[in-house]
Amino acid sequence: MRNKSFYFLLSFIVFSVVSSCRKNAQVITDSSAKIAFSADTIMFDTVFTTVGSATQNFVIYNHNSQPINVSSIRLATGAGSYYRLNVDGSPGKSFTNVQIGPNDSLWVFIEVTIDPNNKTTPFILNDSILFMTNGNLQWVDLVAFGQNAHFHKPAPNTGSAFFVNCNDTWTNDLPHVVYGYALVDSNCTLTINQGVSVYFHPGSGLIVLSDGTLKVNGVRDAPVSFLNDRLGVAYTEVPGQWDRIWISSLTPTNLIGGKQIGPAAKNCTINYAIIKNAFVGLQVDTVYDGNPNTVTLQLDNSIIENAAGVALLGQGSTIRCTNSIFANCGQYVAALAYGGDYNFRHCTFANYWNQGSSNRTTPSIYINNYFTSGSTTYVRPIRNAYFGNCIVYGDLNGEIGLDSAKTGGSNFNFMFDHSLISINDSISTANPAHFKSIITGEDPMFKDPTNNNYLQAITCAGNDQGDPNITNAPPKINLDLLGNMRIQGAGPDMGPYEVK
Repeated sequence: MRNKSFYFLLSFIVFSVVSSCRKNAQVITDSSAKIAFSADTIMFDTVFTTVGSATQNFVIYNHNSQPINVSSIRLATGAGSYYRLNVDGSPGKSFTNVQIGPNDSLWVFIEVTIDPNNKTTPFILNDSILFMTNGNLQWVDLVAFGQNAHFHKPAPNTGSAFFVNCNDTWTNDLPHVVYGYALVDSNCTLTINQGVSVYFHPGSGLIVLSDGTLKVNGVRDAPVSFLNDRLGVAYTEVPGQWDRIWISSLTPTNLIGGKQIGPAAKNCTINYAIIKNAFVGLQVDTVYDGNPNTVTLQLDNSIIENAAGVALLGQGSTIRCTNSIFANCGQYVAALAYGGDYNFRHCTFANYWNQGSSNRTTPSIYINNYFTSGSTTYVRPIRNAYFGNCIVYGDLNGEIGLDSAKTGGSNFNFMFDHSLISINDSISTANPAHFKSIITGEDPMFKDPTNNNYLQAITCAGNDQGDPNITNAPPKINLDLLGNMRIQGAGPDMGPYEVK
């Protein structure tokens, strides 16, 4: 017992002496004593003018065995700098007498907001953080790339939704940044020209109201991009950063709490578009008018990927689609719900969702012909769900989900025609009304699906196995997604790419 008390007393004395020495340690003032940094240059990805950047940071180190005093930390351009600092928890643009303990460190955080100017191309904004320590001047350089933009946002205190100008055209002179929900009103058309980049703030989207029209006129060398407005490398592959593009049956009455539902948006076309990192990439709704020739959306040569929920959500809608890719989503890459009329030719539906601990349990394609309200089930017929010369694949055992109401039968019409598909044993492929010349049990051997490259290998089982009649049905698909001529002799390749 006495030994334990002795060692406890000895330990206490040693701790007290060490602590006392640390408290009384002298600040090093020798001119040879400097600080060190974890980086000599801090670079920001492109920042839209008036919009704050993501926060960057670095660490200041004191590698000396005594405390060191940084007498001055300041931005070289002074109080007017576009940059803002936070040093060891304190915000500001200049700091004095910042002490760092022996062999210790502290964090510096930086943000930048850039004022607009008359430049149409990205421009560089430079500054430096200056450090004065024991008469030594050291610095860390700051570099940001600014970009002017067209900003579309609601007026103050008017809610999150706003109307774009009727019959407006968005051009590619500058990027377009959307805050809130941009609405295309009934009997109005929004045209988006080739090469336009549209960036959505979190919680934002584009809604085409009843009887409105959306025209997206991308071309192969200048597609239209719909992306998130955080442009840093860390955000380029993060799903769910904005809401959706919604081709809807909503009227303005719906948006202010009424119950009126009108006919769907009409004659919408999307060609050569990239829709990425949304919650739902593209939602298309229809109140069916009884005319099977009424097409809600013609979608061609487009890529919709990295949606937290669904890439393409059709709800009772009429969609015609060619040469497109739907990929990498948290649930379905295509959900065709509540009936409808759908035609897909030379498309790939691929799902290799990989977002940390988030595991996908739903198939790539889901088709149903009903909805339930309370205890009542209402049948909404699948008039047609056609997949010709397509690829359906992913990392689950079966990537097709068929969900028909008990009264299905003729109300549930679907066909996989000359397509490579992943389907589980619970679904019989023996019925020629639903499956024709399909390939199962074969991997399309995509080049790099984890990085959204769905070009199939030259030895893919689906190559040369497509039906030329599907390719040549109007509108003809003579070119693949990359502009290569489709080979007709031995049969075109399945999917949007003609492999060379």
